[in-house]
Amino acid sequence: MMRQTINLNKEKRVLFNIIKMMVINCDGIVYGGLVRDEIIATHHKSLFDELDEDDKYSKFWDKSYHPESKFRTLIPNDIDIYFKNNEIAQTFITRVSSFSEQNKGTLFMRNGFLYSMDQRYIHKKMSLIFRLGKTFCNSGFKVEINMDVVVNNNATITTEPPFNNADFSCNIFVMSKTENNRYEIRLSKNTGTKLDEMPFVKKAQLQAKILNDLIEGKSEFIRSMETPDTEYVNGVRIIKILNHPYNFKITNLLFREIENQKSENVCDICQTSFDDCEKQEPLIEILTNKYATYSMHKSCFMQYLANEISKKYVNTSTNNIECKCSRRNVFNFKNSHRFSSLF
Repeated sequence: MMRQTINLNKEKRVLFNIIKMMVINCDGIVYGGLVRDEIIATHHKSLFDELDEDDKYSKFWDKSYHPESKFRTLIPNDIDIYFKNNEIAQTFITRVSSFSEQNKGTLFMRNGFLYSMDQRYIHKKMSLIFRLGKTFCNSGFKVEINMDVVVNNNATITTEPPFNNADFSCNIFVMSKTENNRYEIRLSKNTGTKLDEMPFVKKAQLQAKILNDLIEGKSEFIRSMETPDTEYVNGVRIIKILNHPYNFKITNLLFREIENQKSENVCDICQTSFDDCEKQEPLIEILTNKYATYSMHKSCFMQYLANEISKKYVNTSTNNIECKCSRRNVFNFKNSHRFSSLF
């Protein structure tokens, strides 16, 4: 009996690369998490490539092998795509549809909603699903790629992603086409920060810092949008980056991750002592009160923050959503960009 092993992570990585090159070949731009994760994965692969072992590539997808470079296997959750007009967007959709049919996949597509963007842009949500290893006795393994496609519907618009509304400093890079159908990773021209108008040398210096922070797992929250539900949207994005497997630390918010050092203090949420050997995990230090700080377990904080954001508490005086810490001081996410190096 012949057995064939299916590496789902490898298959998904290849599928992402196929879709990515379709976008590039259609003169589209890839932005968001996929670009950030490719920077991380490429760096860690370079560490892996430096290993002096003959059979290392047979263990590439084994995260326990050379854990220092385990993020070489990092795979994004979805892909964010931008096209400058409807014509090339339709070309891309046609190519994805043909690819799906040729490989017995299923393509779903529906209209989406673009928060904080006007009607000059069209948003389409696409899902591409394949069944690998399907037999008469086995339904196979599901591999799914989700795509958020933004299309410019106005010829006078020249703004590119992230449309002057970046959320994190680690998400201001884009992929765009170069000569010979290749692509480059570069800074967006429309980050909405001082980078957009900086002289070349200063811009290059700051870009180097941003990249170094990204590799070290550090990022700044830079979203400066203000609407009544801004803090809800900000909170959702902050939770998403904190749940990223790269363990990002956001450096300019009114909370920060610190090491768990033995002390008689207790977690502000679960009231367990920090020297409890059963809960040896990082702590979150809360800075919402400039006169005094307090701490809690990271897991307690993450659960608390998710619950607080989901409440969508509205301040009746301002009619704006607010997100508060466990001592009921506001986090003021919307003001955090002022403490970023990019403003």
